[in-house]
Amino acid sequence: MMKLKWVKKDFNDDIEFILFHQQDNTPNWWRRALFNAYPDLDMEYAKSLNQQARNKYLTQEIQKISANNAKEFQHAIDVFQQEWNNKADKLNSAFSSAFDNDCADILNNMQAEVGLNPICPRDVHNYTFSVYYRMLPKWAIATALHEMTHFVWFYFWQNHFHDNPNDYDNPHLKWLLSEIVVETIIRNSEIGTISENPKHIAYSYFYDMEINGCPIFDVMREMYLDRKNIFDFMEQSFKWISDNEQELRNKISIAEQ
Repeated sequence: MMKLKWVKKDFNDDIEFILFHQQDNTPNWWRRALFNAYPDLDMEYAKSLNQQARNKYLTQEIQKISANNAKEFQHAIDVFQQEWNNKADKLNSAFSSAFDNDCADILNNMQAEVGLNPICPRDVHNYTFSVYYRMLPKWAIATALHEMTHFVWFYFWQNHFHDNPNDYDNPHLKWLLSEIVVETIIRNSEIGTISENPKHIAYSYFYDMEINGCPIFDVMREMYLDRKNIFDFMEQSFKWISDNEQELRNKISIAEQ
C-alpha cells in the first residue's frame, strides 16, 4: 500500500526554501505568496533591504510565528493524518487506474512535512513534500494527492526512459511538463474522486494559457484520454512540450511578473 506519514518540517529546512523565493531576481508572483499568508510581514520593507538584511528580518519574524503556534502545528499534523487515513484505502485503485500500472507495491515511504511555507515544495528524490500548516484539511489532502501524482509520474517515467533524475527538478523541461500533467491526470481519473479538488490543481496561470491558439489543458486532456497507455501519454506530451518550449516559457515569464 502507498503510505504517507505526516510530520513537522524542520525549521531550518523550511526557512531555507522560504528565503529562496525572496531573492532580488525572484518574480513577484512567487514572492507575494509569503506576504499574503502572513499579513504582518511587510513586503515593501523586505524588498527595500539588501539580501542579507532581508533574510535576517524574515527569519526573525518567521521564528516568532513558529514559536507562537506550536500547538497549532501539532493539531494540524494530527488532523491531516486522520483525514488522510480515512482515504488511504482508495489510493492503490485510483493511482493504478490513472497510470495504467499496478501501484500497490510502490512509494511506501512518503512523508508530508507540515511547515510554515505557503509554497509547498517537494523532493522527488526522497519522496517528501511540504504542506502549509494553516491549510484547511481538504486542501492539505488535495496537496498531498497533487504531490503524489508527481512522484508516481516520475516513478514510471524513470522506469520507461531511464534518464537522469536531476532533470525532474526546476527549471528542466521534464519538471515543467510534470507541473502541467498533474492537472490532467487528477481531473480525468479516479484520483480526482478521492478528495475535493481546488479550483487550480496546477499553477493558476496555466488555466487561460494557450499554445498555438489552443488551451494547454484541452490539448493535454485529449492526449491523456486517447492514450494507449501512460507511457504513450508521456512520449506524446513530452514531444508537445519540446516542440512548444519557447512559446510556453515566454508566456510563463510574463505571467509570473
